[in-house]
Amino acid sequence: MTHSLRRAGAALVALLAGLLVVLSFTSAAQAAAAPPDAATVLNTWKSGDPLFVESGSPLTSDQQSAIRDELKGAKSKVYAVAMPKGAATEADLGAYFRQLGGALDQAGRTQATVAVMIGTQVYADSSQIGQQTLNRIIGLSANNAGGDVTKGMAEFVERVDLAAAGKTRSALSSGSVSGSGGGTGVLLALGGLALVGGGGYFLYSRNAKKKRLEQEARDLAAVKTTVEEDVTKFGEEITDLDADVSLQGASGQHIGEWQTALDAYERSKTQLATITKADQIREVTQTLEDGRYALAVVKAKVNNLPIPERRAPCFFNPQHGPSVRDVRWAPPGGAVREVPACAMDAQAVEQGYDPHPREVMIHGQRVPYYNAGPAYQPYAYGYYGGFGDIMTGMFIGTMMGSMLGGGFGMGMGGYGAGYSEGYSDAGGGDFSGGGDAGGWGDFGGGDFGGGDFGGGDW
Repeated sequence: MTHSLRRAGAALVALLAGLLVVLSFTSAAQAAAAPPDAATVLNTWKSGDPLFVESGSPLTSDQQSAIRDELKGAKSKVYAVAMPKGAATEADLGAYFRQLGGALDQAGRTQATVAVMIGTQVYADSSQIGQQTLNRIIGLSANNAGGDVTKGMAEFVERVDLAAAGKTRSALSSGSVSGSGGGTGVLLALGGLALVGGGGYFLYSRNAKKKRLEQEARDLAAVKTTVEEDVTKFGEEITDLDADVSLQGASGQHIGEWQTALDAYERSKTQLATITKADQIREVTQTLEDGRYALAVVKAKVNNLPIPERRAPCFFNPQHGPSVRDVRWAPPGGAVREVPACAMDAQAVEQGYDPHPREVMIHGQRVPYYNAGPAYQPYAYGYYGGFGDIMTGMFIGTMMGSMLGGGFGMGMGGYGAGYSEGYSDAGGGDFSGGGDAGGWGDFGGGDFGGGDFGGGDW
């Protein structure tokens, strides 16, 4: 009996010790998951270092140095925080941006842009640039970075400078705008090639450019055909609904969304006819997204149904119009993620079936639009870009996902706004101005004068 009690006691002690170890590791992990204190970050920025690096960040010393130089060279005020991967969840970022923005406001720095790097994933907010513009800047910088976070941050800073200076059109140009990263070395290399190879290099360059332009023209033609199909499909749905709307009396004039849908259809046809480059596709699909939601509202009113929520289009086929709920789905061999789906496709997924996706023609084969290559990125942006950073999650593991930033992530909405609000109030398509900048989340960007620091040069 005594021997048994001793064994039981030893087992109990071991169990308690194990629990203490688990609890201590859990507490340590929870502590590590907290982002750095905003006041500590601000003190680093005020000291003249615009990049606060938390221990465990994956950035190498060379990367830190390069990013720090880019931030210091910014014409506008741009600050950054680099944390380890997993140091903060996306749900935490809204509150954290509010803290950083409030600290900057109280220190007299009411006009600034802040980037938060969690691992190599980058999020940003700004009191000097509209959130829609800022989200586009992050996306463009990510797309041109090729997974190189240093290059991505350099381009991000340059685009922010352009937008802050009122040059929003330049800030949102589709090509790379970054002039950093070895420009002099490139010129020297070209000079050496010219001396060694004579005119051969320039002949090669000219032929390469010709081939690239020919490929771009083929890509553009293919995407235009896809969008033309979407416009035609939208027009057919309007025609099908016309009789039902007319039965409502006065040709449906009391249903304001009916005219919105009709206008969107006409505008999409006009936009499609004037497209000369792939990036303009986004304008057409933005218009179609607006029109399809208006049409969904008309259908609801005609049938005496509740007005549908303004949600992102169905992931599987944007022709299906606004989604009704998110479902958990995974592409073949890919990870499970939540995607917006229409009622029909949501039911199919929940019953274990794969909905038939929107397919497009690429090199003689029909493939899902999200695996169709870079020419279809503007196509997707037009439909989904107005709903915050849902694209990164739902396209992960697809060819479209690989173009949304590699290791350099997409941006999020305003301070504390979360993803959906980041774009929702910004409208769509009009990038001619700086947008709705002015305020650090709930702190409102109030006038604190020079603060305790007199708005110094930090």
